Amino acid sequence: MTSLSLQTQNSTPFNTAINTANNIVKMTSQQIADLVQSRHDDVKRSIERLVTSGVIVQPPMADEQSIDTLGRSRTTKVYVFEGDQGERDTTIIVAQLSPQFLGQVVDQWRFLKQQVLEMNKPSYMIEDRVERAKKWIEEETAKQQIEAKLIEAKQVIEVQQVDVDALERIASRKGSMTVRDAAKLLNMRPIDLRDWMLANKWTYSPYKGKYRPTAAHATAGHLTLSANEYDPLVRVTWKGLALLAKRLNVTLDTDNI
Repeated sequence: MTSLSLQTQNSTPFNTAINTANNIVKMTSQQIADLVQSRHDDVKRSIERLVTSGVIVQPPMADEQSIDTLGRSRTTKVYVFEGDQGERDTTIIVAQLSPQFLGQVVDQWRFLKQQVLEMNKPSYMIEDRVERAKKWIEEETAKQQIEAKLIEAKQVIEVQQVDVDALERIASRKGSMTVRDAAKLLNMRPIDLRDWMLANKWTYSPYKGKYRPTAAHATAGHLTLSANEYDPLVRVTWKGLALLAKRLNVTLDTDNI
């Protein structure tokens, strides 16, 4: 597991990657990509995977205007993160993409939150002792909340890594199983799994009561057909089971598989 260390670099280029308009701290997926030096498409896919697995909240999208290297105006669809939820989610995203940048993200959120606080009168400028004490408590609470979010993000990534390692071991297995057996491992009814695969285009029904793998999932090695000339049945490979667990947000009991 990569060590998630804190770095204090308020002068990094990332200072310009967070907006404080209307006293709301915001960050976009493009700015995250710039920070971790990754392709924007890769960052967006990582965000979508985390949303699908329920780790982060679905962020809104917006059009971002920019100028390309030829001086032409271009519009890019970006995810926008803002407020406390955005702070938590972007911390998790960066921790997964490039843990070495996590400290900088946390520092920048702290730095920009402090900027917002300074738009109001800071505690040391308040003459009334009671009011000054109240303001100081608010500032300290904000700092503690940031530290708590860092700890939470680290724990989420550690749990995710365990799950990823387990799923990779399962996906590497050879062989296949019936839909009924796959449903049992996924802790759901066989009919519910059949309906889900049909609705999500894992399978199709050429005629009533009969199912076949779609070309995409057959080619990818997620589904196969039993070697039965007269009535072949859909079977789920171990690779397919691992992907189903991710899509359905199900934790497999890897100790008993």
